[in-house]
Amino acid sequence: MLIRFIALMITLAAVTQAFAGGDDYDAANDVKGDGPAYFGFVRDNRGSLVAGAQVLLQPKNGKSVSLTSNVTGLYRGHINKAVLPDDVQISCVKAGYKQTKINRRTPPGNNAMFIETECTLQRQ
Repeated sequence: MLIRFIALMITLAAVTQAFAGGDDYDAANDVKGDGPAYFGFVRDNRGSLVAGAQVLLQPKNGKSVSLTSNVTGLYRGHINKAVLPDDVQISCVKAGYKQTKINRRTPPGNNAMFIETECTLQRQ
């Protein structure tokens, strides 16, 4: 009986993770017309992933875009193809945390189609 229960729990955990966690990052469907894809992870200062954080992409001119990190801490979105990546400031917030660092992995001046960043938060 105990073995069946354990097997059921393992199966349930795997199925739940596949549906809930999943990675919605689908680079194959990005099109140049959407502009660069801004993506990355939100982590706490210990390296743990933070779900439900708001990531704000703020261009110098134009409309801001707010993204939410998923259960794996991943966020991804586009602004506008007319906005240069160097003109976009990225910040992240979540209740109970404060932002401590933004690490931009795609170097400035690069017009790549993918702008990778990592946001670090610390519990308050």
